[in-house]
Amino acid sequence: MKKEIEETVEKWQRDNLIRNLSKDSMETYGSSAKDFLSFFEEKGITKFKQITDEIVEGYILGQINRGCSARTINNRLKALRRLCYFYKKKIKERYDVPNFKMQHETATSRGPLTNDEVCRLIIHFDPSDKNSVLVAFILDTGLRSKSVRNIKVENIDFETGNVMVKVTKNHDTIVLPLSEELQALLRSYLKHYRIEVGYLFPNKKGGKMYDRSSIYKKVEKYMKNCGVHKSGVHLFRYTFGKIMIENNCNAMLLQKWLGHRTMEETKKYVRLYSNELKNVCEDVTPLSKNSNFSKFRKKFCLKALTT
Repeated sequence: MKKEIEETVEKWQRDNLIRNLSKDSMETYGSSAKDFLSFFEEKGITKFKQITDEIVEGYILGQINRGCSARTINNRLKALRRLCYFYKKKIKERYDVPNFKMQHETATSRGPLTNDEVCRLIIHFDPSDKNSVLVAFILDTGLRSKSVRNIKVENIDFETGNVMVKVTKNHDTIVLPLSEELQALLRSYLKHYRIEVGYLFPNKKGGKMYDRSSIYKKVEKYMKNCGVHKSGVHLFRYTFGKIMIENNCNAMLLQKWLGHRTMEETKKYVRLYSNELKNVCEDVTPLSKNSNFSKFRKKFCLKALTT
């Protein structure tokens, strides 16, 4: 006979599936559930009424002692909290959901990367190092981990220098250009590992990487080896957006590259890097001192002062 918590986890995951959550979300919830169910089994906890504030704190401490990052702990806590609220809504309304103390995630641990950190990663790129090629690809394309895990060798056209991205967040297929340096790195990488078909970044058995935690670990390992003490894959996407904005990329081009359906999604990058936009203001706006129209600006200013 299954225990109450285990039965509820199955119902919760079935409900998530019916609500058409993304595959990545399902995988994250499944991985998190596996972790906290193991903890509950160890503590002899089978019912929701046994999940108290003290038990949650014990779970958090256990995660910290295992060396889990603040982000990983928070993801698991969010999954457990959603499960508890699902139980309260669907099964027992009088259930008191315990308190979940989220871990503090410092901005420095999540990115974006500084120019110095980008340089540290680049100087160690090596076609014989799979992790470095993976990081190079993510850094130079700004793609999400979900998209990268699903890219196959046949999606890359070296003649045109493009990659066709078939798996995206909004399910639209996009075609992105690859820089010549990245193409050269990929060619050497494929030749070194004798990869001709299949996934560009396969697992040990040649298939697709199982979930985003797989790509996360590979990226984190490479960054640590390069002396970059930040974690996550999405920070490369923010870094890409930052670099594009610093180099005066217009918002519509950035929207198309990142695969955003609406400009609202792209605007967050503009808000995040408003300082960078301010810094280039004196170089690009028509009335700025360094623009192509500066000589006319001087005449305009002189006329304004004399009238």
